[in-house]
Amino acid sequence: MTKREKNNKIGKKIRDNLSALGLSVKDLSGRTGIELQTLYSILNGHHQASVDKLESICRELHMSMDALLDMEVNTFPHYARKYEESLNYASFEDIWFGPNGGERISVSRNLSVANQSEALRSEFLKKVYRYPENKLERSLDAFRKRQEIIKTKEKRRLEIVVESEVIDFIHQRKPFDLLSKDLIIETIENVVHRLDTEPLNFEVVLIPRQFFLVNYEIINREVILFDLGTVFFRQTHENILNHFLKEVEDFKFRLASISTREEVIRFFKDHLNAIK
Repeated sequence: MTKREKNNKIGKKIRDNLSALGLSVKDLSGRTGIELQTLYSILNGHHQASVDKLESICRELHMSMDALLDMEVNTFPHYARKYEESLNYASFEDIWFGPNGGERISVSRNLSVANQSEALRSEFLKKVYRYPENKLERSLDAFRKRQEIIKTKEKRRLEIVVESEVIDFIHQRKPFDLLSKDLIIETIENVVHRLDTEPLNFEVVLIPRQFFLVNYEIINREVILFDLGTVFFRQTHENILNHFLKEVEDFKFRLASISTREEVIRFFKDHLNAIK
């Protein structure tokens, strides 16, 4: 489908919803603050609306962005049982990385599971998440599958994490006091090693907690993958993607509390030295 065809389809959906609600284009202009001429241009497929405009339109028409842009919200198998959650990610990554591997941007409160050993993951599941024994092995099996896909297909990783959460993890503040100190040290040492030895393949950006809470809905954990120059993203609409990448840049350069590689390495080493 061409860009013009996509824009025509969006325009038609907006018109259909206006009609269903008994609203005119002028009504929508007044409610959203979007100029009437711009709205007509969007409706006729001549103009690709910005994310902000689309959000305003959806809000007034009681639509979701997913519905307006035909986003596929279930592009990989869904596992209803919590302990099989990693199978979601394993299936998702296996499909979207493609045969040649790719790049990931990960946003999470703490360092992602890609940095965890099986021993640490097991402790998380047993002691923090309190998984019963009959579910533990199935969850660990899903974790192993995910780690294998990451190991074989992921070419580059950017992790955006909350500084205070990482500090709590290293210093074993609740709930991390339930985890082995040696396993925590091992995890952080491995992260430092990767930062030292893989400058082109691994990056960590530390941000204040309040910016994570504000932006988490926009940058939703680990949903953007690059594969040899082709962007694979669950929300494939061009303007959504541009908006996403702008948020990432804000995280990296404007909102980061610690962003340069040297500062991040020093941060991890200082906190490691404090607990050894």
